[in-house]
Amino acid sequence: MTLPNTKKICIAIPTINEKSNLEILIPELRILIPDSQILVVDDGSTDGTLEYLKLLRNLDSKVEAVFRGERLGIGSAHLYAIEHAAKYDFDFLVTMDGDLTHSPIDVYKMLTIISTTDLVVGSRYFDTGEVRGWNLFRTALTRGGHLATKLMFKSNLDMSSGLRAYRVQNIPIASIRKNVTLNYDFFFLSALVYIKEGLAIQQLGVSLNPRAFGTSKMHPRLMLKGMFTLLKYGLRIKKIRL
Repeated sequence: MTLPNTKKICIAIPTINEKSNLEILIPELRILIPDSQILVVDDGSTDGTLEYLKLLRNLDSKVEAVFRGERLGIGSAHLYAIEHAAKYDFDFLVTMDGDLTHSPIDVYKMLTIISTTDLVVGSRYFDTGEVRGWNLFRTALTRGGHLATKLMFKSNLDMSSGLRAYRVQNIPIASIRKNVTLNYDFFFLSALVYIKEGLAIQQLGVSLNPRAFGTSKMHPRLMLKGMFTLLKYGLRIKKIRL
């Protein structure tokens, strides 16, 4: 497997207090995908993440860090990454978590197939995909969301996955802006936009591990709200405005 014949790859990582994880993740990404830009969108870290990224930027010109100062939402961070990739003419964009649940090796695999499709989703439920070491509540909630997806759309797409690779020129940015929210709902709604647009989507089975350091920023309240939004828009899919 080889990467696309381009140097215009952006890997976006939303963060809040992930210094210990980034110290492992960023060097691994740099080894596997050396010419990529690594964009960190930070929402108010207080654990030394900012100081680490400022030092890293002096050593690696392909690291870009945006310090937003407060928690603006995971959906907001992903939308920022999409708009950044489009503004600076990147060919491909990858979004991933900064807590080591997503593997750099899976990012590499996604980039080897993105040139033949519009969106690649790293799926816990496709082929060899799996979840390792998650707590019972989070596992049950994500499986419930996936079951709802299958029932409503007759689709096996892992809509709540944040591990994605985008062909930037084909991202329906205007439709995504109209429909997404700033929080966890972003994942469901942006996936629905892709489905309704009739864009090409592939899945890659991935294994998700428990976070390495720190605590999860995904509160149960936000996950439940995301589930409710999926049901609302799933039953009334015409609400998605293209």
